[in-house]
Amino acid sequence: MLGRRLGVVVVTALLGCGSSAVSGDCEGLPAEQCGQPDAGLPDGGAPLESELVVDTDWLEARLGDPDIQLIDTRATGYGVSRIPGAIHLRPAELAAIVEGIPDQVMPPMEAEQVLRAAGLRNEVTAVVYGEAPEYDPSRIVWALRYYGHDDVRYLDGGFAAWAAAQGALDTDPPITESTQYTIVGVNEDLRVTGDWVLLQLVDAPYDMPAIQLVDARSEGEYTDGHIPSARSVNWTRNLDGGFFGSKRELEALYDGMNPAETTVSYCTTGLRGSFAWLTLTALGFEDARLYDGSWNEWGSGEFPVEQ
Repeated sequence: MLGRRLGVVVVTALLGCGSSAVSGDCEGLPAEQCGQPDAGLPDGGAPLESELVVDTDWLEARLGDPDIQLIDTRATGYGVSRIPGAIHLRPAELAAIVEGIPDQVMPPMEAEQVLRAAGLRNEVTAVVYGEAPEYDPSRIVWALRYYGHDDVRYLDGGFAAWAAAQGALDTDPPITESTQYTIVGVNEDLRVTGDWVLLQLVDAPYDMPAIQLVDARSEGEYTDGHIPSARSVNWTRNLDGGFFGSKRELEALYDGMNPAETTVSYCTTGLRGSFAWLTLTALGFEDARLYDGSWNEWGSGEFPVEQ
């Protein structure tokens, strides 16, 4: 059976598809602030059980199913080898400047053209994978859910886990066929703005907010300044060797937070925050949202900052 096996990092290196370049959310930060998780192996424990997160066994059983469509988010390597049938899509392709704030999710009319060119189909189960550890796949999962594509899954361990488990690979030159993908409507409940967050903080000293906030940036960035009442959970802490931590470990990270309350994650550009959103949603938080503008907007000087 496929699954979590030894040699994930070694196999990835042999394939020439090592860890993707650091995404824009870490540009200009020292390595310790970017917080890349170690390349060790998971230490076991009960796995995270969620329809949102699938493993290599799940994918192996469904590979070739026409109702399953794979999305490869890697910065490099797609042209060399990929999981059979995968299309290619990078978070930057769905990013736009919105009201002066960079790196926000693209308006649906523009995104529709990007998704058509990428070859995405309506009414499929989209399975997104990347190069663990990274947050690009989670951003695509969130973006597609925002665009109303409800059945989107995240492949735990990503391409490295699939290759290490000797899953089938396509090494032929990729062929992209455009589609007529249609965005019928967006799920506005998944995305919040700075003004909305400020309204939920109520009044100074902001110690009785109407929402729960998770800061997915590094501990150093959090210390330098954060949204009042936000809890620091570096996005890397959700991972163990490129895989999600066990359910027990993840629940401990968010201990004391109420899964029934609206919970908003953020970072600098919404990339690391999207991984926090993915984790919270997979843990069963009923109303997890992403502050898309994140620190790009909040740190502009127009909003209260706590240190």
